[in-house]
Amino acid sequence: MRQLPLLFALLLPLAPLLGAVRTQVDLVALSDAAPGGKATIALRMKCDPHWHVYWKNPGDAGESPTVEWTDKAGLTPGEFIWPGPKMLDQAGVYNFVYEDETLILIPVEIPAGAKGKVTLKGHVSWLECDDKGCVPQEKDVSLTLDLDGPDRTLKHEPGLYPDLRPALKTTASVKGDQLTVQSPDPSLTGTWFPHTNFVTPTATFQQKHADGKVTLSTKDATEKLSDSKLAFTTRRSDGTFVNIEATLASSSAPSAPAVKSAAAPSGDWLPWSPDAQAKALAEGKIVYVDFTARWCATCQANKRVYSQDEVKRALATHGVVLMKADWTKKDDVIAGELRKYGRQGIPLNVALKQGAPVAILSEILTGGEVVAALDAVAAGRAHEVAVETHPVAYWLTLGFLGGALLNLMPCVFPMIGLKVFSFAKDAAADRRTAVTNAGLYSLGVVVSFMALGALIVALKAGGASVGWGFQMQSPGFVLATCVLMLTLGLSFSGVFEVGAGFAGNMAGAVQGGANSFFSGVLATAVATPCTAPGLGAALGFALDQQRSGVETVLFFLVIGAGMALPYLLLAIFPGLSSRLPKPGEWMESLKQGMSFPLFAYALYLLWVLNALVEDADWVRNASIGLAVIAAACWIYGRWTAPHRGDRERAVGRAVSALLYAGTVLYLFLSLP
Repeated sequence: MRQLPLLFALLLPLAPLLGAVRTQVDLVALSDAAPGGKATIALRMKCDPHWHVYWKNPGDAGESPTVEWTDKAGLTPGEFIWPGPKMLDQAGVYNFVYEDETLILIPVEIPAGAKGKVTLKGHVSWLECDDKGCVPQEKDVSLTLDLDGPDRTLKHEPGLYPDLRPALKTTASVKGDQLTVQSPDPSLTGTWFPHTNFVTPTATFQQKHADGKVTLSTKDATEKLSDSKLAFTTRRSDGTFVNIEATLASSSAPSAPAVKSAAAPSGDWLPWSPDAQAKALAEGKIVYVDFTARWCATCQANKRVYSQDEVKRALATHGVVLMKADWTKKDDVIAGELRKYGRQGIPLNVALKQGAPVAILSEILTGGEVVAALDAVAAGRAHEVAVETHPVAYWLTLGFLGGALLNLMPCVFPMIGLKVFSFAKDAAADRRTAVTNAGLYSLGVVVSFMALGALIVALKAGGASVGWGFQMQSPGFVLATCVLMLTLGLSFSGVFEVGAGFAGNMAGAVQGGANSFFSGVLATAVATPCTAPGLGAALGFALDQQRSGVETVLFFLVIGAGMALPYLLLAIFPGLSSRLPKPGEWMESLKQGMSFPLFAYALYLLWVLNALVEDADWVRNASIGLAVIAAACWIYGRWTAPHRGDRERAVGRAVSALLYAGTVLYLFLSLP
């Protein structure tokens, strides 16, 4: 028992889980306010050490702070007056930022008839970042101004605000992809920050000062130069900031558009959008679109083909434009595009060329098929024959076979240990028990698929756009499954033994009909991030708007029956159960070995959460939380063993329950 106080030290990792906002934000007054006049207030942003927020041009990445006024109290707030920024280099990513404390000025016009105290209210949104990641934040702010008396004002340094003084005028010229600006003041030796993206942040970092001129590259810029004024902000040698407005010399021809063609063939994947796809097709390019998501395990497995030499050669030969349509967060535009191809889920890979039939590839990709599809599209031939005219029986058969093949997909593989171990234990029982449990497992799969189909029908009737694997787009569901996979893996590895309670039911590693049924439910829940050959097309037909709710549920019943097929065979043909291996010492090795697929699946789900949440702090907290959950399971297994005293077992149960339940509760309550 002397070691037990040390167990409470495991509560310490919970302290870092209390993630906090890294930037303190409020409104402050910088001058007195009087009726009929103007006042100056400021958005004050105070960052923690090593954190930053962004200037009006954030640079390579980031987002500028904004305020949406929810109550102006009869006043008229103006536009932001930004202080000069600093350059931040993060391993070649260049951003224009503010660190420590920053005041962004806001001029406010006050009506002549206003009097008394008035309160401005607004909603501020900003992005705060450090070298590990970024977190979007928002906050409601307010400021009360006394129009009849002096306000409590804060001092600020006017020299930091270039908009408070006249801009310096100068001229510029362009030759090729080089922009040369004549410096209007020899004291302007600091970095010249562009107000817009006529030069890139990298070009800003690499700018050259010589002979009273500043030279910047316009290569890769996302805006083209024109005869309009080009604006910069820079710092004088005395520390004050100033704006520079440059006009291209009349004899200097504007540079060619610096925007890269959306159709420029490259080995890089471009983000898909309808406009980008249309532009590439209009340029006569072949476009290959990968509709994917982090929660789709089949999608991730498919990506192996793009590293094959034959696929690389085909992509280069045909000058293919690669586009990725990321459906991780269920984008409605991508959902609409999927429906155009008769699909309600992913994976989906298509090859397109103007004037050629669309090539729709199989759900499970091979390098040979990708090459064949690209060759067909390049030649204007059809790669896949239209199948809309097939009878319903065809789709039912396709759905049944696709469901059977789900057992071979990576999402279901972690469940193999649960099934094999359970059935191996059943082999020691009488034939009736083995057959009954196999049948109940199959029933759990079929009933779960029917319930999933009915839920999709109900959600679609309510106007929601849902499809295969929709629950994996819920961070809460993914988190719960991740915790469950970790817990089951720890049980299989021998850290603790699962009893006959709820966890035992989910594990399916003990005898009993309810356990077999719930194992089937669990297998269905984790199967849906995957698809199988033929299943994607069948689902597109089943979830088509023309199908009735009864037809949709029938299709899901057939898919569930296909997935349950191996276990239905055990129930239908009792002789098969007698061929199962008899229990022995090998079962313990099998059980422990099958814990590793469960751990791998838990890590995969954590990766999925990272994309769904996009909150680096929370994902870090979740990682620590999973470690605490593992510690709770270890405490339970070690200190509730039969050889322990009653008091030790009681304390072990209490500590493990507190750690486990408290951590899970915190993670769900703090889930963004």
